[in-house]
Amino acid sequence: MHELHLMGQVVKAVAQALRGTNGAKPLVVRLKVSALSHFLDHDRSQLQSAFEIASAGTMAEGATLEIERVPADAACRHCGMKFEVSRMDAACEACGSRDLDFVPGPEVVVHDVTVTE
Repeated sequence: MHELHLMGQVVKAVAQALRGTNGAKPLVVRLKVSALSHFLDHDRSQLQSAFEIASAGTMAEGATLEIERVPADAACRHCGMKFEVSRMDAACEACGSRDLDFVPGPEVVVHDVTVTE
């Protein structure tokens, strides 16, 4: 059920982005999702199904959902090294410590919408 709420927010963002485009219809909605996001805990087919339900009757109905996992930024508390991580259980590239600070950032971003007019 949580994924349906998330997809509802995505559909709203797409509608807002396409406001004033004179009937442009989205074909593909591409999301960039932080590697640390709980959003990625969901199966992609579940997310696509939730997107289909959330977009039913909206301008986004029929669009395909694409999800790109993007790394997050982290800093080692032990040695100060800054680097990108692709998992919560990552270790510092320099010293191997797992005592990391993760730089806050957006979890999910509507990165691109391919449309037809």
